Amino acid sequence: MSEGDGLIGRRLRRVEDPPLITGHGEYAGDHRLPGLVHLAFYRSPLGHARVNALDLSEARQAPGVLAAWAFTDLPQIAEGLGDSVDPSFKAHPRPVLGHGTARYQGEPLAVVVAETLYQAADAVEMVVADLEPLPAAPTLAVATQAQPPLVHGDVPDNLIGESQLEFGEVEAAFADAPVVVAAKLTVARICGGYMEPRVVTASWAEGHLDVWLSTQWTYGVRDNLARLLGLEKEHVRVRATDVGGGFGPKGEVYPEEILVGLASRELARPVTWTASRTEDTLSTAHAHSTNLELELAADRDGHLRGLRGRLLHDAGSYSASGTGQGGIMMPHMISAYHLPAASLTTQLIHTNTVPTGFVRGGARPVGNFAIERLMDRLAERLELDPVELRRRNLIQPEEMPYDTRVPAGRGTVVYDGGDYPRLLNAVVEALGEVQEGRREDGRLVGRAVVCCVESSGFGRKEPARARLDKDGRLRLFVGSTPGGQGHRTVAAQVIAERVGWPLEQVEVTAGDTDGAGWAQLTAGSRSATYVGNAAAQAGRSLRSRVLERAAHVMEADTADLILAEGRISVRGTPARALSALEVLPEDGLEVVESFTPKGETAYSSGCHGAVVSVDPETGSIDIERYVIAHDVGRSINPMLVEGQLQGGFAHGLGYALFEEAVYSAEGQLASATFLDYSLAGPPEVPAAELLHQETATEANPEGFKGAGESGTIPVPAAIAGAVERALRHLAPELKVSELPLSPERVRTLIGPLS
Repeated sequence: MSEGDGLIGRRLRRVEDPPLITGHGEYAGDHRLPGLVHLAFYRSPLGHARVNALDLSEARQAPGVLAAWAFTDLPQIAEGLGDSVDPSFKAHPRPVLGHGTARYQGEPLAVVVAETLYQAADAVEMVVADLEPLPAAPTLAVATQAQPPLVHGDVPDNLIGESQLEFGEVEAAFADAPVVVAAKLTVARICGGYMEPRVVTASWAEGHLDVWLSTQWTYGVRDNLARLLGLEKEHVRVRATDVGGGFGPKGEVYPEEILVGLASRELARPVTWTASRTEDTLSTAHAHSTNLELELAADRDGHLRGLRGRLLHDAGSYSASGTGQGGIMMPHMISAYHLPAASLTTQLIHTNTVPTGFVRGGARPVGNFAIERLMDRLAERLELDPVELRRRNLIQPEEMPYDTRVPAGRGTVVYDGGDYPRLLNAVVEALGEVQEGRREDGRLVGRAVVCCVESSGFGRKEPARARLDKDGRLRLFVGSTPGGQGHRTVAAQVIAERVGWPLEQVEVTAGDTDGAGWAQLTAGSRSATYVGNAAAQAGRSLRSRVLERAAHVMEADTADLILAEGRISVRGTPARALSALEVLPEDGLEVVESFTPKGETAYSSGCHGAVVSVDPETGSIDIERYVIAHDVGRSINPMLVEGQLQGGFAHGLGYALFEEAVYSAEGQLASATFLDYSLAGPPEVPAAELLHQETATEANPEGFKGAGESGTIPVPAAIAGAVERALRHLAPELKVSELPLSPERVRTLIGPLS
């Protein structure tokens, strides 16, 4: 098709699906190479312990064992994973193998490689560890009160550092504010909950390391492997062909990935490791786990004046990616509202738990939950309808682009476009009249409507490489690693339209470090915006190259040439046409392009409406209706957008009602399997009703915005608001301040029934 013929915006089935549903997918664990051996870990069974000694002698003598190593056996890993943190923070980056002190249950302390999986597992049981139990700080409450500090005793306290957001005249906003409402909120620690646990397979041959793994960041893994193993980057190839879910936790580099690669090189054998569900949960980044104390000031008519407060975020035992949570939580408290001033501080605290990172939505649902809970409390204080309060404070479309004044990089956060009142009105109209209160069946009904704005994307210079070969195949290589978003489908739609090539002749390669040099991880709803624009840019460049060659052959001006479906014709004289393949050189044409956005990012927006019913006897909650109005800019494939929104809704529902990673007082994870860690399943997740809206953006040439997380972000706030309104019919003073709203927690809120 030629440019403008409409591949972009069409509802096309994913090209990724046929091999997956017919059992021909290619996951990291599918690479059963000749001579493959198995790696297993001895992990700390304690939440906090001094490692006095590790005796691996018996393990080394076990049947089939090829090697057994502790930290002291591997000097090349001494630098650790080199996690990047704010320079003002007290950095405690993760070691590849723990030594001296074990700081969380599941921390890897030793590794065994054997001929079979069972031999490796048996040998791990033969490791003799002299571990001296230490007092544990498994929660924020314990960590902030511990004297002396429990997690990292070599620093004055368990505080890693603080991040701040300040703008406007906060003191003045509160000094004479007619109304101030306050809230103390808590959101639980959560896990990734993906289907495929982490897997790594590596093969060393002739000075080159090949790695297949389940990750969201092949380039991060490649660079760390090269650094720690002393290899040139071009001698390390990392691939993630199919990934059975990532949702954020797989966007980090982990010790297991380094050690599998190292073992393969040391033993000159292919090596593999697959986590069990428990092992994965014990060792992979968790998220959220935040306490918030906030105040919101407003005029008597409900217009906001200022926001202030403190957030405590549990970063876990090491300063990994969770140290960046505050920089996402706080800006997303602004949401879709006029907020003249804010002063917020996030304190990052060490605990004896798995280091935190990002799970779908990252910290965005926390920030959104906070502001929407405050808006509901303000509406109650002013005796205003909660929807009307939001309507009075919404940023208007004619104000776009809107400078929020939130500091970001060298400038401020600027919303690039959106019609927030239209989104709100669409949801309210769709929900219609809702009869709140007690129904005849005894269940309590409540309704809530909330708003959100989502940053979609980060980073610079997203690469794309495109080749057009004489066999008629248009081959696109993108750096971003797919995990179910549909990279191959949407990138193919974009480049096919931008080149003017048949879609069925487009091949997209993603998740391969040999493809595009270097790229950021797949996260933060950046794929459509960044990968989409990179693909478009490569397509335009390749099209120009083809038409330049055709102009010479056809003796016509390039402006008069049309390239559609792989054929070139002259405008006005369609008989003068030829196949584009005729003008290609024998070795084809190749272009390499890199997309850099004009600003920091584009901003998606949405409004969610929830109607719930609560059984006061059991505390169970049913979702009666759920409506999502969303604006993701120009949609590349509406069918995929809808899938992302429905999947995101399921995530948000899990955060709101079910998911909680619980540690005991001794630092033992009590919810390491799906028997104890509850996820939202088909019986609990109705289909959300979707209302589509598109607002143009000039933040990038194609007008794309992210959609991956906008289905998740407002869900906890919407469910909490609706449940609170339902329960108020029993207890008028009741306030929902903590997530998840498990049946037990709901029954505690209700108290004794008369």
